[in-house]
Amino acid sequence: MIIESTISQKEFVQHALSRYFRRPIFYVFAFVAAVLTAFVIYDPTTPQAPALLGGWIPFLVYAIVGWITIRRQSRNRDLPIYQPTRYELGRDTLIVSARSGRSTIPWSQVRNWRKLAGVYELQLVNGQVLLISARAISPRQVGTFERMLRNRIEPKPEPGVFDEPTT
Repeated sequence: MIIESTISQKEFVQHALSRYFRRPIFYVFAFVAAVLTAFVIYDPTTPQAPALLGGWIPFLVYAIVGWITIRRQSRNRDLPIYQPTRYELGRDTLIVSARSGRSTIPWSQVRNWRKLAGVYELQLVNGQVLLISARAISPRQVGTFERMLRNRIEPKPEPGVFDEPTT
């Protein structure tokens, strides 16, 4: 199966924001803000301003800085993500071709895949992410494409903090 895909700016922003807000640190900030807010609500002796500001300011700064950074980065039309890319899904390998070069990736090097924010995200073992626009796949081919991904990619766990890096 051959897929010609180009990621739009809107798809890039949606995907990048969804990944940014799925990071564990986002949930830590949200949890701290929620706990401090609960203390203020349920214990009137808790100093309100320091508790609320101490919880909500880091949370809001994280969210706003991330949003601004991703929006600013999305305007850079020279990013490789915006190049037209050709994906050749073979029996043993995935061949990715773009103006910047060509790579042959064995299926064993693909950690997992998911459909997210209008794109198919293929996560490689080395941490890289390949994006295929859902628009590039005709409605008739979606079932075949997803079945191929399920059959070719054996999901692998995320590396732990103390795992040795693979080369």
